[in-house]
Amino acid sequence: MPFYQRLHDELPKRGVRVVAAHSAESRKDLIRAVRSAVKAKAETIVVVGGDGSQTAAVSEIAHTKSALAVVPAGTGNSFALSIGIKDFETAVEAIVKGREERIDVGVLNGTYFANFASVGLLADAADDTSRPLKRIVGPVAYGVSFMRSLLRSRPFQMHVSWEGGELDIETYQAIVANGRYFGWQALTPDASVHSGKLAFFAVEGVSRADALKTSAALVRGDQVKLEGAHYFSASKIQIKTKPKQQLDIDGHTLGKTPAKFKVETKALRVLVP
Repeated sequence: MPFYQRLHDELPKRGVRVVAAHSAESRKDLIRAVRSAVKAKAETIVVVGGDGSQTAAVSEIAHTKSALAVVPAGTGNSFALSIGIKDFETAVEAIVKGREERIDVGVLNGTYFANFASVGLLADAADDTSRPLKRIVGPVAYGVSFMRSLLRSRPFQMHVSWEGGELDIETYQAIVANGRYFGWQALTPDASVHSGKLAFFAVEGVSRADALKTSAALVRGDQVKLEGAHYFSASKIQIKTKPKQQLDIDGHTLGKTPAKFKVETKALRVLVP
């Protein structure tokens, strides 16, 4: 049974009144439904979906009195992990008897994102990953798209600036995270939705082998140990590249560089276990 139907059946049994329910066929549909719920002053807005769906909802819920309840049901559920939601059962527990917390949100070129943004190769791969493929093979879809994108990608020059530092490297990709997790692993030791800062990570390298090593390390969770790894935390980050590179927020394409990042602290109410 789909999570949406399971949730709709389970919540009334646990004493939670469902005021309205919508099935969104597209990102626009989801944003429209969430915006309507916020205008109706809904106390809690439950979003069933992956990181992309949560980011779409965050853009409407941030800085309002409504709280977001996350039910992980996507190919990637890193944001759910960042707030302690491991599976369907913990999501239900958070809705039924959890507590409300205020967490940070990231902003890229004026658009809110929940978990992470990517630059370059990872953004290209996310854009290349089709929804039908994700439904058929799940997370493997990202691996397939990554390899396709890698074959046509080239390293690029990247200038990064933040309060207290500057960085110039040649690389294939970079990640800026609001949440703690990239996939199932912590992106950096300090990454957190409560830190008041964004986490930056990139690895210097000009060969496809370098890009593959980085990808494998991200899966294992030991990426900060790589030779040429650069990572730090900051409240504002600016990235310029030559040539311009694709930008992505939680699986949603968002134009190209240059990129201006900032964090808005405690901007989002969420329900946690």
